Amino acid sequence: MPVATDQFTAAWESFFRTTRRLRSRAGRFPIGGLSLPQYHLLEALRGSAELTVGELAESAGVAPPTATRMLDCLARDGFVTRTHSETDRRAVLVTLTPAGSDAIEAAHEHVEAFRRRVFEALEPDEREQAAVLLARLSQVLEDVA
Repeated sequence: MPVATDQFTAAWESFFRTTRRLRSRAGRFPIGGLSLPQYHLLEALRGSAELTVGELAESAGVAPPTATRMLDCLARDGFVTRTHSETDRRAVLVTLTPAGSDAIEAAHEHVEAFRRRVFEALEPDEREQAAVLLARLSQVLEDVA
């Protein structure tokens, strides 16, 4: 039997309510000394020596002014350093400090452990279906947004 639009809408709303609730809870309990939004902002630096504020903002899906405010706190707390680019004085480069590297790795381990728990809670055939469906939903959302 085909899924009706109202069934899809109910499932969509339920899934996003759950993710908002989980993100809210994770934001109250710092992981590795970082909140979940801070982790998402800095996650791209795990594979790069330095990135611009704009690159970090885009990677995390936040506006550059939001990223700048978050980086102000992260710099104050000793997780990142910021320097002006030598090739483009308008660009600010962000680098993890040793404390920032430790924090991002601890947070990454926590997030990966949560993903593994979700994965393992699914039946084997559901795991494959979920991977295909999540990839397709990401593509569709990019296309329609």
